[in-house]
Amino acid sequence: MAKKIRIGLIQREITPHDPAGNLLATLEMLGRVADQEVDIFLLSELWSTGLVDPVDGSSGNLAETKDGPTIEALREFCIEHHTHILAGTLPLRENGRPANKNRLTNTALMIDPSGEIILKYSKIHLFPPTGEGAVFESGDELAACEINGVGVGVLICYDLRFPGLCRRLAHAGCELILVPALWPEARIEAWELMLRARASENQIFIVGANGLMSQNGMFFPGHSMMVGPMGDAVNSPEMRESAIVRTLDIDRVREVRRTLCYLDDEHETPEVNWTSRVNESGG
Repeated sequence: MAKKIRIGLIQREITPHDPAGNLLATLEMLGRVADQEVDIFLLSELWSTGLVDPVDGSSGNLAETKDGPTIEALREFCIEHHTHILAGTLPLRENGRPANKNRLTNTALMIDPSGEIILKYSKIHLFPPTGEGAVFESGDELAACEINGVGVGVLICYDLRFPGLCRRLAHAGCELILVPALWPEARIEAWELMLRARASENQIFIVGANGLMSQNGMFFPGHSMMVGPMGDAVNSPEMRESAIVRTLDIDRVREVRRTLCYLDDEHETPEVNWTSRVNESGG
């Protein structure tokens, strides 16, 4: 039996610091493609809030728990339309932690068709230039789940620059990795390059949902992409609001690896053997 999975990429313009407005607009966009039998919808990083400023004191007000109104609304959507949503990321506060507590997590949650949360992943590599480390606690474990017989893993934005994470998920059996992001226009070529590189070097599918907005002097241009196991683009990146629905043929992972499987040929990385070094004193 063919192994296929239908993905809905939601690329929507984010209004900074407006969770209620962003939620309503996102539900409206989801509703437009709800009849297309999507297995997993993917939202971008911090799609409901935009960047969380470490100095303006807003982080406590923007944070939610996994039982908050945003996740509750997405649960209802999943139940009604019998689908999964990877809820991009949210500034998440654990239940019982006070609202003014600044140490939050930048967390992705996967909701299944019964409304249950089946995966939770908190961003491991926080991005220094936007001050994430002053607001968020770093995650300390990778996460994966199985959907329709497909191993699905999650990374978040800056995590993509650290190839060992993707490799670990691939070795664990993931055939599809979802990457919510807020990747700025200044480095958008690197975004596309790394999505293709991580897919090709691990012979898996990578799906990246990038935000669309302007905030703090930066422009985030979208360019959300689905990439196949040969590093091939499944869709053309766009710099506008869009709901992109594609069916991924996961059997391609097995077919590509049948000819040459990089994961099987990988050796443990050896130590560097220095044969000579320049003496800093000039000797």
